[in-house]
Amino acid sequence: MIMAGQDSSAGGGPFVEFRALGPVEAVVGGRMVDLGTPKQRALLALLVSRVGRPVTVDVMLEELWEGRPPPSARTSLHAYVANLRRVLEPARERRTPATVLRTHGQGYLLDSRAVRVDVHRFCERATAGWHAWGRGDRRLALGEFEAGLAMWRGQAYAEVATATHVVPEVERLEELRLSLVEGRCAALLAAGAHEMAVAELEAFTQAHPLREYGCELLSLALYRAGRQADALAVLRTNQQRLARELGIDPRPALQHLESEILNQAPALDWQPPAPPVIRDLPTVPAPRTAGSAPDADVFVGREAALRRLAEALPAAAAGHGQVVTVSGEPGIGKTALLRRFAASAGVPVLWGASPEHVAAPPLWPWQQVLRTLAACCPQWPVPDPVAELLDSEVLRAGEGADADTATLRRFDAIVDYLTGASQGTPLVVVLDHLHRADTGSLRLLAHLADALPAGRLLVAVGHRSGEPALTETVAALARAETTGIVLGGLDVQETQRLAGAMLHREVGAHTAQALWDRTEGHPFYLREMVKQLTGEQRIEQPHTVPVPVPVREVVLRRVAQLPPSAAGVLSVAAVAGRHFDIDVVAEAAPVGIDAALEALDAAVAAGLVAEDQQRLGWFRFTHALTAEVLYGSTGRLRRAHLQRRIGQAAARSRAGETSEFS
Repeated sequence: MIMAGQDSSAGGGPFVEFRALGPVEAVVGGRMVDLGTPKQRALLALLVSRVGRPVTVDVMLEELWEGRPPPSARTSLHAYVANLRRVLEPARERRTPATVLRTHGQGYLLDSRAVRVDVHRFCERATAGWHAWGRGDRRLALGEFEAGLAMWRGQAYAEVATATHVVPEVERLEELRLSLVEGRCAALLAAGAHEMAVAELEAFTQAHPLREYGCELLSLALYRAGRQADALAVLRTNQQRLARELGIDPRPALQHLESEILNQAPALDWQPPAPPVIRDLPTVPAPRTAGSAPDADVFVGREAALRRLAEALPAAAAGHGQVVTVSGEPGIGKTALLRRFAASAGVPVLWGASPEHVAAPPLWPWQQVLRTLAACCPQWPVPDPVAELLDSEVLRAGEGADADTATLRRFDAIVDYLTGASQGTPLVVVLDHLHRADTGSLRLLAHLADALPAGRLLVAVGHRSGEPALTETVAALARAETTGIVLGGLDVQETQRLAGAMLHREVGAHTAQALWDRTEGHPFYLREMVKQLTGEQRIEQPHTVPVPVPVREVVLRRVAQLPPSAAGVLSVAAVAGRHFDIDVVAEAAPVGIDAALEALDAAVAAGLVAEDQQRLGWFRFTHALTAEVLYGSTGRLRRAHLQRRIGQAAARSRAGETSEFS
C-alpha cells in the first residue's frame, strides 16, 4: 500500500491522505497541513466527497454560496483552488500540471490514484467486519467494527454536510456507522461482555429509539446481565413508542424475544464460543454463515449434486476447465453444498462471496479470490494490474474508451494469473451469492468462462434462481457450455435423517412425512421446524408446531419483494388454501383475471407459487408454510369476509362448470 508522502502512480506527485469522518483534514508528506479559510475547507470537503469524479464550477458556486454567489465568487473560487494546490503539492514546480487537484472539463477533481480517504478504509473495515460475522468469527468482527468506528471524529464531511450534492453520502455513512455500532454490541454479547454492551446500548437506544435491532440487543444484554424486568421494560417501551409514533407493531423478532424472556428460554443464555476446528486443507474452503451452530453442520442428501461437482474436478485438472452453477431459491442449501464440496476437493479452493449487509467495492468477490491465490501460490508472480487492484483502497472506474481499455487489460491479467497458476496445481474458484455481485464481477466471470479451456480451473458459482440481474451473465455462461445444478428440497428419507441427526434420536416415518408436507424438504424451513420439536408430543405431532419466527420473517420478506398487487392476490389465495383456483381468487380479491394472472407470474418467478400441471387454472403454494404465514398475517375479521367471498365465488364457478357440461 502506498503511504502518505510516497510517490503515487498518477505521475510522481505526493500521495495525500484525507480524513473526512469529521472536519476535513489533509496529511501531506506525513504532516497535517493548514487548509485555510472556512470556504476553502468547504471546497476541499466537497471535492473529497466525490474523489475521482469531477465537480463542475457551477456546482461549487451553488454549494459554497448557498445558491446566491456574488459576482466575485468565480474569482474567489479560482483563488481557493490555487491555494489548495500549493498546500497539497508543495514541491510541484511552477507551470507543471497538478496531479492531485486536477482541472477536468468545466470543473475540478481529486485524482483517486493520488489520494487516500479514510471514508474508503472505513467502508472496507465495515465490509470485512460483516464478512467475519457472517462466517462466525466474532472476535475478528469485533476488531474490524471497533477499528472502523475509531476513525470517526464527528459528522462526516462536516463543512458541507448539508450541501445538496453531499447529503446522500453523509446519510449513507451515518447509517453504516450506526450499523457498525449495533454490530459491535452484538459481537460484545457473543463474547460474553454483557455489562459493557448494556452501557453502550443504553446510550445508543436513547439517541436512536426507533432502531429496533438496537432495542433487541439491549433487551438481550439486560437479560444476560440478570436484569429481566429491565429487559422486558425496554421491549414494552419500544412497543408503545412504535404504536404511538408510527402506528405499527414491533417486528416479529422482538415479539419472539419478549416471549422467550418471559419463559426464561435456555437459548437466551450466553454460551462460550466453541474452539475453532483446524483442518488440514490447502486453503480455508469457505466462510461460515451467520448463526452457524452445531446443528448447521449436519449435512444430508445432495449426493447427485456432489457427484456432478466431483466429476467436473478431474476434467478441469486434465485441462478442460469449466463453470458449474448451483442455483435455487433462498435457503435451499447452495452455500452448504459448495462448502461440502470444497472441504473434500483436495486442491486449493479460492472462495469469494458478495456481502448482503453493506455495499462492497467493485470486484470484491474477485479480490477475495485473488488474495487467497497470492497466499496459496507465492511462487507465481502477481501481475501489476492485479497487484494494483489488491493494493488499492477503492477501485473506481474512469471515463470513456480509456477506462474500457484499462478494464479489459485488468480482466486479461486476472484471467492469465488464474489460468497460469493452475498449471502448477488444479484450482477451484467458488463465487457464492453471485446474485449480489457488482456488474464488474459478473463481466469478469463471463470473460473468464471463455478462457477456461486454457486452464486447469473449476469455477463453482452459487446464486438464487430467477434473479433479473443475472440474465445476461447466465446467458453468457450458457454459451460457454456451463454445467447447471438446480437444487430442490430434500426427500422424505433425507428429511428423516436430518431430523434424527439434529434431535439425536430416532425419528419415525410419520413425523418425517409430516415435516416434509409442511416444508417439502426446504433445508432452512426444515431445520427451523425441527428446532421446535422440543417435547415428545411435538415430535409425534409436528403439524401442531407453530410457524417458527425466522421462517415467518423470511417468507414475509420474500412476499414484500413482489409488486403490491401480487402480495395482495397471494394473501387472498392463502385464505383459499394451499391449492387454489385463480378464477375464484381473482373474483374474491376482487381483481380482474388478467391482473391476477400477472400477479401470479411474479409469484411463480419468485418461486413462491407453482402452476398445477393437471388442472388448468389451478395453482399451489410451493411450500405449505408460505400459505400458513400469509393466512396467519391476515386479520380474523378479514379472513371471515374473504372466506365468505371465496365460498360464493367457488359456488358460482362450480355452477358454471355444471351448466357448461349439462
